[in-house]
Amino acid sequence: MSKQNSYCKEELLACGRGEMFGEGNAQLPLPPMLMFDRIVSITEEGGKYGNGQIIAELDITPDLWFFSCHFTGDPVMPGCLGLDAMWQLVGFYLGWMGGPGRGRALGAGEVKFSG
Repeated sequence: MSKQNSYCKEELLACGRGEMFGEGNAQLPLPPMLMFDRIVSITEEGGKYGNGQIIAELDITPDLWFFSCHFTGDPVMPGCLGLDAMWQLVGFYLGWMGGPGRGRALGAGEVKFSG
């Protein structure tokens, strides 16, 4: 696989089907749990610590699955889905860098939501 510096939705879906990084390696979830529509930039360098950066976007539309149940009459995107998006991006980044493994988060020490 040749490294690209951006990925469209169809390419992310291919990753979700296991067609990008090879058998047994990083694989994104498929919709509705895929938490971004495109990766607009991915680099090995840059970012706050110079170790790389990945930037993705999710198109927020009123018909997204979570708005109908969280909360009735007051639709809000659950904060845990934002956290899941970050985990998905880290897993993708590790696969993109050639790291072995499934690219899945195994846990988090402490998480705080506010807003």
